[in-house]
Amino acid sequence: MKLLKELALAGTIAISISSAWNVADAAEKISVAHSTWIGYGALYIAKEKGFFEKAGLDVNLQIIEASSDAIAAMQGGQINVVASTMDNFALFTGNGADLEVLTALDESAGGDGIVAKKEIATVADLKGKSVGVQKGSVSQFLLAQALNKAGLSLEDVHTIDMKSGDAGAAFVAGSVDAAVTWQPWLSKAAATDFGKILADTSSMPGLIVDALAAKSDYANEHKTEMKAFVDAYFEGIAFMGKNPAEGHEIIARNLKMSTETLEGTLKDVRFFSKQDNAAFFSGDRSPAFALVSQAGEFYQKIGVLRSTPDAAKVVGVAGELAK
Repeated sequence: MKLLKELALAGTIAISISSAWNVADAAEKISVAHSTWIGYGALYIAKEKGFFEKAGLDVNLQIIEASSDAIAAMQGGQINVVASTMDNFALFTGNGADLEVLTALDESAGGDGIVAKKEIATVADLKGKSVGVQKGSVSQFLLAQALNKAGLSLEDVHTIDMKSGDAGAAFVAGSVDAAVTWQPWLSKAAATDFGKILADTSSMPGLIVDALAAKSDYANEHKTEMKAFVDAYFEGIAFMGKNPAEGHEIIARNLKMSTETLEGTLKDVRFFSKQDNAAFFSGDRSPAFALVSQAGEFYQKIGVLRSTPDAAKVVGVAGELAK
């Protein structure tokens, strides 16, 4: 009898181990590329707290700073999912990348903006002034929208092409009248005795939105896995809301910054909740559709697009996954 019990126990253990191996083998491997932007940090929370694993996913997070490099890696099959801005996805799609957005992550809420000399009172006063801005980028997109609200266009200012960080540095050095840049250069410019923040994304909600996208065929062939991925990500967001100290520590450690530095910049970003994401992609003419359309029209107007992206196709899968 004792021998029979031992054999039965051994059989149970063997079955349990075999089942565990089968689950591990069955886990869908998903590689995600992102830059070191804090808005992507909740991906690490979902991974470290086991939300991806619980959903049957083996998620590998990789840092690739340039979106163009990440998109190239995705096109080549080395990466499954890429994090970037919605306008960037419009740009890449219009230039031949067949991709679809999966979910929105966050929006800039003061982290990007225009700095100017103190005597420039309003955006309208930029007319005829020199502005450092990276052409064909989200910074130029931001500048164009701000100028449009003030009744101006890009043709009304003297733009000097430079990367966003360099534009901030050039302004602090006194080389340009204004610059389109991001933190920490916004704060550095405001700290000078001659500069100020003229406008930032805290007054432009929904303009710079970060998201995740995948190749169209991958997104459509793996909808079940992508739905599980998106839901697990938002479990990470919910966890951070309830456990901010632990959530911030996970983000800071993985992005290799101090918790103090992270918390000092969190005011400039607004993470999307699951409900925010659903609202962003809700309806045939959703805010996401409008943003991709707006960005596509802008980039085509300035001559950096081969064709206008199909906004409905770009955001269609995300609308399904958000339900």
